[in-house]
Amino acid sequence: MLIVSAEEMRRLDNMAQQLGVPALLLMENAGRALADHAERLLAGLPFEGLTSCQAQAGDAVLPARLPKKQIAILAGPGQNGGDGFCAARHLAARGHEVKVGFFGKQAKLPEEAHMNYQMLASYPVEVYPVETMSPQEVLDALGHPDLIIDALLGIGGQGDPRSPMDMAIRWANSQDAPVVACDIPSGLSADTGYAYSPCIQADLTITMGFAKIGLLSYPGRMYTGHLIVEKLSFPPGMVVDYHREGGQTQAGLPSQAQADGPITILAKAATMEQAARLMPVRRGDHHKGVSGHVVVVAGCVGMAGAGVLAAKSALRAGAGTVTLICPGGAYNACAGAVPEVMVVPCGESGVFCPSKDCIEVVRTNLERATAVVLGPGWGRGDFQTQFLKEILPIASKKTCVIDADALFALRQLGGFSYLAGLQGNFILTPHPGEMSVLTGLSTGQIQKDRPGYARQGAHESNSVVCLKGAGTCTAGPSGQLCVNTSGGPYMATAGSGDVLTGVIAALAAQGLPPYESAWLGVFWHGLAGEAAFRRKGAYGILAGDIIECLPEARALIGAPETN
Repeated sequence: MLIVSAEEMRRLDNMAQQLGVPALLLMENAGRALADHAERLLAGLPFEGLTSCQAQAGDAVLPARLPKKQIAILAGPGQNGGDGFCAARHLAARGHEVKVGFFGKQAKLPEEAHMNYQMLASYPVEVYPVETMSPQEVLDALGHPDLIIDALLGIGGQGDPRSPMDMAIRWANSQDAPVVACDIPSGLSADTGYAYSPCIQADLTITMGFAKIGLLSYPGRMYTGHLIVEKLSFPPGMVVDYHREGGQTQAGLPSQAQADGPITILAKAATMEQAARLMPVRRGDHHKGVSGHVVVVAGCVGMAGAGVLAAKSALRAGAGTVTLICPGGAYNACAGAVPEVMVVPCGESGVFCPSKDCIEVVRTNLERATAVVLGPGWGRGDFQTQFLKEILPIASKKTCVIDADALFALRQLGGFSYLAGLQGNFILTPHPGEMSVLTGLSTGQIQKDRPGYARQGAHESNSVVCLKGAGTCTAGPSGQLCVNTSGGPYMATAGSGDVLTGVIAALAAQGLPPYESAWLGVFWHGLAGEAAFRRKGAYGILAGDIIECLPEARALIGAPETN
């Protein structure tokens, strides 16, 4: 599913109008869609197949005629408010008692919004404007509705909502009534998913044209509720899907906007359909050599399990052969853990060290590798940093997943720019704390713009970056972005990240390019977590449970195992 920034959406709106679709028609379609889905919500009709913030296409099936309901519409001073005025007309025409709180000035409304405001005079709609009443008087007049429509701010809102918008948002959140957000919950950043204060807590969001990045990226997903994408009447052919077109635009280069012709959209939310198209399949004459060889360089005394988890998950994800290289001191702990994995000791120490013998062990094994994992359970210190410095040039010749303590060592070597200089096929999988180490920014700052910092890290390192966490953001060096939609908080357990590195490496070993290996691995890993949740419940899931559920999740994706 394509997802767009606020600026891209504005350009698409303008393009539609240049192609002959009037803005008034787009607003009429948006207002009708709001009214339709509001009635579905009031009727208690299910949003089939949806969990919170999974997107469904529009074209609502209307319920049988509803008894009169009290509906309050909070309208702002822009086009979003115009959508709300239009919805008010439709709902009033269907017999509902509609009240509009208008938090703007009539004279400053855009043309289409002003026309819809004037049309309300012909309908049984009560309008309470802050131009003639105090904000509190407006809110008191709205009473205690059965449903609230938020049409206050739209995608242009930036920063904490100011008075009187903040009062309206707090009022809506305090009411015992479902809230339908028009396009995006007011107070939510369309680009980052950051929730300003206050922010509408919607039960349902009807987004117009295309889903916005902030609706899928956390914490935005928690404020969005169920998500419906209404295509309105946008002409086909306005966009090029970078992912579906194999990373090429008409000009042959990825670009967020072509000078002429369709706009290339670089961001998407992961879906089952997209995953099924990419998932490796096996012919009848398949053998393990075709599925590649993953070499996992991981572990130390006290953290041997990290390497074991990464190696085992690589096997479960379809790698033909997996070798685990561990420090000699951790060999006994690793050797018997997974009999299907080849375990090779590296030196005699309890941690990896940059001795010639140790580096030669790694070099010999990496020559036979198709994909490499570096970092799980290494520990942190000068030995590990120098060890990484020695082996990175060797690993750069393969698709190489860098995780955990190797990310800390990478920062000691120079971080993103150091990696870019090696010109390899690298995939970095930091959680926000590790991203903080790599960037020098606080974890809180990174969490305010997860998509943006994932893209920045990918650009600076000329690598793929998976910024892990709720709604993992996977970015490529050309600006590609995939926001994950699978998994949940029950996966927040030690070793879950090690499992992910193994899955990504296994996909790369089976022939997928780095960016596709990364986002598909994240999605598959999340689906396995969902399967473990169904088996075990929300608490007590172990990383090993996720590994065991990888085949079950693979079946859910639906691509054929053989052809």
